[in-house]
Amino acid sequence: MPGLLLCLLLWSSLPAQAQLRQVPASSAPLPLNPLALSVAQAPQAFRASDGRTHLSFELLALNMTNAVLPLRSIEVFPASGGQALLSYTGDSIAAHLSPLAAWTQQIDRIGASAAATIWIDLALAADQAQPTALEVRVGVEGAGISASDAITRVVIGVDARPVRVLHPPLAGKSWAVLEACCDAANHHRRGQRSVDGHLVLPERFAIDFVQLNAKADAYRGSNVNEHYFGFGKDVLAVADASVVDVYDELADVPAGAPLPPPSLPRAGGNHVILDLGDGVWAMYGHLKARSVRVKAGDRVRAGQVLAQLGNNGNSDLPHLHFQLMDSRNFALAQGVPFVFDRYELVGHADAQASRIIALDRPERRERELPLTLSIVDFAPAAKGGTPERAR
Repeated sequence: MPGLLLCLLLWSSLPAQAQLRQVPASSAPLPLNPLALSVAQAPQAFRASDGRTHLSFELLALNMTNAVLPLRSIEVFPASGGQALLSYTGDSIAAHLSPLAAWTQQIDRIGASAAATIWIDLALAADQAQPTALEVRVGVEGAGISASDAITRVVIGVDARPVRVLHPPLAGKSWAVLEACCDAANHHRRGQRSVDGHLVLPERFAIDFVQLNAKADAYRGSNVNEHYFGFGKDVLAVADASVVDVYDELADVPAGAPLPPPSLPRAGGNHVILDLGDGVWAMYGHLKARSVRVKAGDRVRAGQVLAQLGNNGNSDLPHLHFQLMDSRNFALAQGVPFVFDRYELVGHADAQASRIIALDRPERRERELPLTLSIVDFAPAAKGGTPERAR
């Protein structure tokens, strides 16, 4: 039995695509692809504020040749067969392909013996069936590459577990959802890095919350922390949970100050980590100096006040950074998706025009993730009690 258990553990830890690979006979002809593809995190379906079900993930693409490889197509199919669910061709390829070290750079080809990241956001309509597995096909072109070799295929299992349904981490009106999911090039969604030798993307589904007024202003009067509408607002527990880590050693920095060089754990600023159970943790970042009300070992209830919104760490204005992850250490984690139990969608931010496009009337949303540039209202906070101390 110990041997069987060890095999099962090893099997469960294999990459997302490995468990689905059908091994052909050694006499079967196989393509010799110029690309190698791998997936760090199996996609997990969640419903978003656009009314669609999203499967958002990324592929590491390695050029196994000594020539530059232009990409001509990126397609996603149900692994069971059928029509393409998503297709990037022509100019759309560059918007979904970037070098490992420069997520802001758009490219449509991968250099000789180089690597790049392919960014996928599959958004399914309400009436579309959700696949249990996906097949991604990436086509390249180049001298001497046959048609059969030019398309690299990888099959990816879809994580069947339901996403976490959370209480909002804030209360009150007009919270802007910034640097968030899904088909957007921002430092959260594309912030992959190597930490202690591990390729991770902790902020894959992270949100920066900034409170605005009707004119899309984040503060009144002069640009100082105390004039920001969100500064000092209560930050709330998103679920009944255990506090596992607290860091409250940094002073708040002036609004608009240059970002410091990234370092760990200071990049997240003052922070609290909650263990939500079953291998999922919540992280709250940039909390106001000396505002944290809980300690490691506390038990908290959904809606309980943990701290206040601040401005420290890798931050240039008061905001709350919030994310879910698969590790208690946010630097070593893979980000996982989530939805809020309820909120009201009241509009969208027009970042270029610095204005809010308000909806005719607020829309009540349940069990959805607000997409980037959404403006949302959360319910008023209930009065929180004293945190339960570990015994």
